[in-house]
Amino acid sequence: MRFLIAALASLLVSAAAFAAERTAAFAVENMTCSTCPLTIKVAVKKIGGVKDVQVNYERKTATVVYDDARTTTEAIAAAMNDAGFPATLASKP
Repeated sequence: MRFLIAALASLLVSAAAFAAERTAAFAVENMTCSTCPLTIKVAVKKIGGVKDVQVNYERKTATVVYDDARTTTEAIAAAMNDAGFPATLASKP
C-alpha cells in the first residue's frame, strides 16, 4: 500500500513539473469598438490558469499568458468565441 501511495505522489509531482507558463497570440474577429477589448479580457480571465490577457484593438489581437497544466489554447479561444469574438490561434511557443 505504501508503494502505491508513493508511486501516485511521485506521478503527481512529476506532472506538475511539466506544467509551464505559456504565451499564445490570437487573431480576434468582431472587435468594433474600444470596449470590445474589455469584454474579451473579462471572458478570458474567468478561465482557471489564465495569468494575463492583453488585447490590441487596432491589430485585432489578444495575447494570453496561461498555465498549460490548467487550461488550453482551445479553451481560451472558446471563451472569446462565446463572448462573441471568434478567435484563432496565431502563435504558440
